[in-house]
Amino acid sequence: MPNLVRVWILLSTLLVGAGWILSAFHQLNRASYAIIFALAGMMAVGWLRKTNWQAVKTKPLSHKFRRRFKRPAPLFFLVLALLSLAAGLFYLPANADSNAYRIPRVLEWLGAGQWHWIHTLDIRMNIAGCNFEWLSSPLISFTHTDRFIFLINWISFLLLPGLIFSVFTRLQVRPRVAWWWMWILPSGWCYAMQASSDVNDSFAAVYALASVDFALRARENERISNIWLSLLAAALLTGTKQTIIPLAIVCMVAIFPTLRLLRTRPIATVTILILCLLISFLPLALFNFQHTGTWTGIPANTGSDAMFWARCQPDSPFWGIVGNAFCLPLQNLLPPFFPWADKWNGLMQHFLQTSFGSHFVSFEDFGHLRRAITEETAGIGLGIVFLILISIAATCVRLPSIQKNVSVKTDLFLRLLRWTSILALLIFMAKVGSYQNARQLGPYYIFLFPLLLTGAGHSWLVRRRCWQWLGLSVMLFTAVLLVLARNRPLFPAETLIARLKASHPQSAFLSKVLDSYAFWPSMRNVESNSFKTNLPPDERIVGYATLVGFSEPGLWLSSGNHAVERILPADTSTELRENNIRYAVVGDEYFEVAAEKTIEEWLNKYDSELVDQITYDYGPSGPVRRLYLVRLR
Repeated sequence: MPNLVRVWILLSTLLVGAGWILSAFHQLNRASYAIIFALAGMMAVGWLRKTNWQAVKTKPLSHKFRRRFKRPAPLFFLVLALLSLAAGLFYLPANADSNAYRIPRVLEWLGAGQWHWIHTLDIRMNIAGCNFEWLSSPLISFTHTDRFIFLINWISFLLLPGLIFSVFTRLQVRPRVAWWWMWILPSGWCYAMQASSDVNDSFAAVYALASVDFALRARENERISNIWLSLLAAALLTGTKQTIIPLAIVCMVAIFPTLRLLRTRPIATVTILILCLLISFLPLALFNFQHTGTWTGIPANTGSDAMFWARCQPDSPFWGIVGNAFCLPLQNLLPPFFPWADKWNGLMQHFLQTSFGSHFVSFEDFGHLRRAITEETAGIGLGIVFLILISIAATCVRLPSIQKNVSVKTDLFLRLLRWTSILALLIFMAKVGSYQNARQLGPYYIFLFPLLLTGAGHSWLVRRRCWQWLGLSVMLFTAVLLVLARNRPLFPAETLIARLKASHPQSAFLSKVLDSYAFWPSMRNVESNSFKTNLPPDERIVGYATLVGFSEPGLWLSSGNHAVERILPADTSTELRENNIRYAVVGDEYFEVAAEKTIEEWLNKYDSELVDQITYDYGPSGPVRRLYLVRLR
């Protein structure tokens, strides 16, 4: 497992570094990627020959595979991995954020041959951490589809068990306890559900774990290569998302005792440090500061005139911690299906109007819940929360009798390292006010468990058959949740529920369930054949007037010939024509921020005519939205 993690860290470093370097030379394209992969392949072969590497024999490997997955816990993890793989292969990306800005920004960069500040209303396309996008860029470039982006998350998911065991045992969690939790923790909903999606939160847990693991290995064997890998992993972590940056504190504390080793190879160390700066959050932070005046890129004005995604920071750190102390447990205790979401959200809106609730108005939809768990909202999950609470309660009952027979050597540094995760969590809670913060906390959850599992009682507890069955039940429930997932069900959900609804037309419950499962296909209507038929294939540039561009991936990838140029309210008719835009797609959410409030007004302003329109659902209970295809005269 360490070798596979090393390969993943080095590959990630290669792709992220290549993205920035190729952008600097305006050569972000498939040919340049092919050259880089060829050079990297030759270097890898040369290194393997130099180290007298020999191929792994198939028979011992297959024997080890059968022996490992013969036990229930590893077998259940294998089932989760296969279900996630199937869901990822069967469905196109359905995540709203990915379709709105993550995938479009990659297509914009590839279309321009470089990273650039995009002409858009959606500031997330420019200011959000982009290491996940640099990993997906060659996938899209070579395959001309976004279908395989999920593999980034899926591969990271496969690496979790080995990394968890290695880090936990080095943090003084007993091996038997670490063995059980190395299989149970990846069944957390945020990890298992994101493994088949393109959501970019939980995959960063691998970077955080790898950084701590290699740092602690270096503390044991004093190999400088482990320190280098730890630094690279920590840098990759910071470049993924701004909300994950506080977790780098844990990595830095783990690295600190072995920093003296860096003096033994100064030239190589300086090279690694420069590479770390390139793949970290620093390049994007500099561009954000250049264009917005802040390193985060979020405008200083967070009042009523700011976009809704800029209003996700608490008014003060204190109220941020208080608010998240309510929201995070609430989201992690949410059942898979919550039909009372509308009533609950109404109560939350009323609460915000009270004097006490006014402290949380700066949160994005404080206390908001959805009627079904998806990868967009899932935290560690109800099952694991209950399992760890039951485990702590059981060990506390048995603690006096166990402590008499167990002595543990205390390592003050490791104790400090375990508590550092709490500091990172508090910083996150003080600064992040998003209503999806349970899934944004994905990389943090694992580091909270060593603090809870070092007690001697857990070694006694995991030997109990009833606890083992309870842990396996948590994993089994996650497997069922993957099969029934709203965005990518692994059974004909819409067909079966529609038939039940036809038999019971008055059932409000079946109506809500059907709406939930019908949401994803309706969203994909934005890529219907209607626009492809009416949009001439030789049109090189297509305009897109939107606030959030859910349909932009379909406009880019439908034929492979179109480049999409976003239209802002301040853009004039003359500017559109000077940019060779003859066809444009207009989303009706655009009218929320533009002076034109109807499609008719837009047609008059830009001297254009309506060619076609598409209707789609913004959400299970949201308004019906429309996309208009127009031609400029």
